[in-house]
Amino acid sequence: MNFSRKSQINHLEQNNEYDLLIIGGGVVGSAILELAASEGINAILLEKNDFASGASSRSTKLLHGGIRYLPQLQFGLVRESLKEQTILKDSLGGLYKPLKLLAPIYKNDGFSDLPKLFQTNLIAPIAFKIGLTFYDFLGLRKKGQKHKNITKDTTLKLFPKLKQSNLSKSFIFQDAQTDDSKLVLTLLRNATEINNAIALNYIDITDISRSNTGYDISFSDSEKQKPHKIHVNKIIAATGTHKLPGGYQEQSSSIKYSGGAHLILKGDPLCIKENGVLLPRTEDDRVMFILPWFGNTIVGTTDTEYFSGTLDRPYANEDDKQYLIRHVKKYFDVEKVKYISSWSGVRALIDSSETNSKNISRGHFFKEIDHNFIQISGGKLTGFRIIAKESLENLYNLEFKLNKLKFVDQILQLKNTINDEDVDLCINHYSAVKPTDYLLRRTRISWFNSNGSFETISNLKNHFQDDNSFNDVFQELKDEGLLR
Repeated sequence: MNFSRKSQINHLEQNNEYDLLIIGGGVVGSAILELAASEGINAILLEKNDFASGASSRSTKLLHGGIRYLPQLQFGLVRESLKEQTILKDSLGGLYKPLKLLAPIYKNDGFSDLPKLFQTNLIAPIAFKIGLTFYDFLGLRKKGQKHKNITKDTTLKLFPKLKQSNLSKSFIFQDAQTDDSKLVLTLLRNATEINNAIALNYIDITDISRSNTGYDISFSDSEKQKPHKIHVNKIIAATGTHKLPGGYQEQSSSIKYSGGAHLILKGDPLCIKENGVLLPRTEDDRVMFILPWFGNTIVGTTDTEYFSGTLDRPYANEDDKQYLIRHVKKYFDVEKVKYISSWSGVRALIDSSETNSKNISRGHFFKEIDHNFIQISGGKLTGFRIIAKESLENLYNLEFKLNKLKFVDQILQLKNTINDEDVDLCINHYSAVKPTDYLLRRTRISWFNSNGSFETISNLKNHFQDDNSFNDVFQELKDEGLLR
C-alpha cells in the first residue's frame, strides 16, 4: 500500500480493530510505528496536524551527544546519546550526516554551560578540554573521531569571519546532523509501505473510552469531516507539548515548555564551510549554534522560557530575531546579517522545580495513564529510537530493532524548487495533503525563499485540486512568520 492519504484512508475503512494506537506523528511516534510494525504488530498512528509539524520539524537539526549536559552531571544521558549516534549512523543512511563543531574560547567569556567556578580565563579552556576528553571516552571514540585542540591562527584560517579580539584557542569535536522532518516521513513510509501499518494526518481524536478488551477510539477526518471509530488493545501517546485527547486530558503528564528560535541565512555568509560553530555565551547565559544547512546557514538557540504564537504554530518574533543577529555580530566580523526566514520550536521537558529550562533534564520518562496506556514525555531528537524502543517494551515482551531505512535517497533528492515529479511523489508516498505540507515539511521551499515562496503557490493548483487544501496556506505561512 502507498503512503498516500487516500490509500491510508481506504485501508482504515477496511479494518476497525488494531492492537496498538500511537497518538502523535512526530519523530518518536513515527519510530514507534516503524518498530512495532516491523515486529508484526497491527498498529495505527493518528496525528492531529501534519506529520512532523511540531517540534520534529523545528529542531536545530542536531543528532548531538550532548556535550552541554556534562556540566549538569547528566552522564547517563550523554553516554546514551553518544551510543545512539553509532546506531543511527548505520540505520539512517544519508539522513545521518557527520558534522564537525568548532568551540572557540574567548577571554572573559568562558562557556555559559560551565559552573561559575570554571569560568575564569585560566580554568575555562582546561575545563572544556576535560569535558571533551570525557565526551570522547563516553562515546568510545577512536583516534580519528576524538576532539582536537587548535590554535588561534588555525582557527582563523578555518573560520576567517570569526572575530580575532580575545580569541585564545579553539576545540573541534565530532557530532552529527539530520533533516528532522524528512526523518519522520521516512520512518512513516517504511512503516506503511513495507510493514503495512497505517498512519493518518489531520485526524481529530474526540473520545477515548476504556472497554473490557481495550479502548474504543472516536475520531474525525479533519479534511473530509467524516467520523470514524476503531477498537485498540493498547495505546502509546507521544503527544509532545500537547495534552491527551478526550476524557484523559487531566491525566496528561506534567511538562514544561522550552522554546528555540532560528534564522536561515542565505548561502555561507559566515564562512563556516560545512562545519558548525558552538558559540560559547549569550547575554543571558545560553549557547548558540551556527550550522550548515543544504547550502544555507542556520543560526539558532534553545532554552527560551517563552515563545510567540501557539503550540501548533510558534514563530520567532522580532526580539528573537534581533537577539540572534546581535550575537552573530558579537562573534563574527559582519556588518549586516540578512536572513531568508525564521522559525521557532517548542519542546516538552520534564517539569521540575528548576526555574530555568536549560537546567531541566533532557531525559525521557513514561507515565502509566491506564491499563496498557502510556504517555511519553521529555527526551531529545538524538534519543528518538531508544525512546520508541523502551515505550514498546513497556507494553510488549519483545525485542525491538530499528532496521536500516529504505527510501532515504528519494526523500533527500527532493528539490527545493517546485516541480511536478516531486509534488506527485510527496502526495503518493509521503501523504502530503496541503500545499504547505509539501512546501514546509517534505521540502524546504518555503524556508529557502522570501515570503515563504507564496508567489509560486499557483503552480500547485493541478496537484492539490481540493480548494479546501488552499484555504489555510496564507494563514499558515503568515503564522510561521514567513510572509512579510
